[in-house]
Amino acid sequence: MERILIRAGVAPWAEYNALDVITDKIIGNNTGNLLFANSITRLVATADSRVDFISDLTLVKKQITAQEINENYDRLILPMANAFREDFARKCLKHWTALIRQLTIPVTVTGIGIQLPYEPHLEQPREFDGAARDFIAAVLDHSASVGVRGQITYDYLKGLGFSQIDVTGCPSLALNAPESKLCFTGSVSNPPDFKKFAVHCTERFPNTYFVPQFIDDLRLMYLGIPHPDTADSRVLHPTNLDHPVFVEDKARFFINLPSMFAFNREMDFNYGTRIHGAIGNILCGVPSLLFPTDARIRELAEYHNIPAIPASAVTPDTDLAALYDQTDFRQVNNGHAERFWHLIDFLNENGIKTIYDDRTGTPARSLYDEKTAATSYAQPVHSMLVRPPEEIARRVDTAVRLQRKEIEDDSRLATQLRDSQRKVTQLQERNKKQDAQIQALKEERKALKAELKATKKPLRRLAWYQRTSTFGIGLARLKKKLRRLLGKEK
Repeated sequence: MERILIRAGVAPWAEYNALDVITDKIIGNNTGNLLFANSITRLVATADSRVDFISDLTLVKKQITAQEINENYDRLILPMANAFREDFARKCLKHWTALIRQLTIPVTVTGIGIQLPYEPHLEQPREFDGAARDFIAAVLDHSASVGVRGQITYDYLKGLGFSQIDVTGCPSLALNAPESKLCFTGSVSNPPDFKKFAVHCTERFPNTYFVPQFIDDLRLMYLGIPHPDTADSRVLHPTNLDHPVFVEDKARFFINLPSMFAFNREMDFNYGTRIHGAIGNILCGVPSLLFPTDARIRELAEYHNIPAIPASAVTPDTDLAALYDQTDFRQVNNGHAERFWHLIDFLNENGIKTIYDDRTGTPARSLYDEKTAATSYAQPVHSMLVRPPEEIARRVDTAVRLQRKEIEDDSRLATQLRDSQRKVTQLQERNKKQDAQIQALKEERKALKAELKATKKPLRRLAWYQRTSTFGIGLARLKKKLRRLLGKEK
């Protein structure tokens, strides 16, 4: 039995609720994280394997050691997304690098990418270049190659000097492939012009559902805690419970894939800027149009042939119906089988067995399928406004307790910050005093050197006089006569 450790916030067959997601961040900050972790797990969780999971938080908190991993697992698989960015490099990537350097088992990375603007300008140096270089070097010491999201990340790592790079796209598009039908999706995002466009689309197509992905949206829908307010948010994006999508029960938040897929299959069309919102609907056969906002979304759309239009090309008056009519939603099928088998080949080349290794296209018995089939998953989260009164009361009570705890935590952190600042100020004042003392000592040393120099000058002059005076000359002559007389006596 092969023992596999996979990077994921939560096991695909774990049972949890919305409050777990809010308080423990078990799916990170974005439901899109569920897709690529689930997909890789399904591919590699063969019937004769044992699969466990390790989160970024587990690693950062040092709740597992390299020795424990070496002793208990045969390989580590890291499904990743936009890991090459400043905050992730600082908070997590360096920890993964340090861990991997201590491992003796194979390590495989899939789907890793860089977060950059839509036009990336790869020739510019970036603060995370060193962290990215160290991480890839550590991984390649334990694997045959690294799987990246698309051509942009491929070019970036080539520029850092690496050659063992393979474009594999995002593994999430292989979740049900190749036996499942593929189409397209998207979800609502936040660029101002796109928000105006989305508002107009909702007015024209009133039977539109809002499907957010971020934890702040879940806090709002489940507990009624509003987003931080911005100048245009109340008009252009649902950030308070009084927004029509919540009042009219036209919003859904999914904390697991089965409930998400069941909902997606009911849709006729989906659009937006979130890549995994698109992929989630593609896997369910739903036509979708993606509006990439940056390089990380762009390169995946280009690699997987997902119908896409740059978000920057959208205006508030863009006609969604016209875009629908002009789009060939079948293009995602072009080359999909080749891309799927390329991913399988990448895994095989790195020593990983999959449920598709017989190359028939029919999966072997899957540990993932068996465990998820036996799991009871939570239903989609609806706005608290449309729930029964007793449930609303419970959620409000939970929200109050949660916010009280957050206020206490903030107060404690603020106190710690003030204490730290006071210590910094004390150290700065102490350093100023030390600097003043050092300067005074320097001045005293300078004065002493001048005094010493002044003292040495007359001493040197006196010695010269002693050597050249009449007394000195006479004494020298006397010594000479004495030596001569003594010589004669002898």
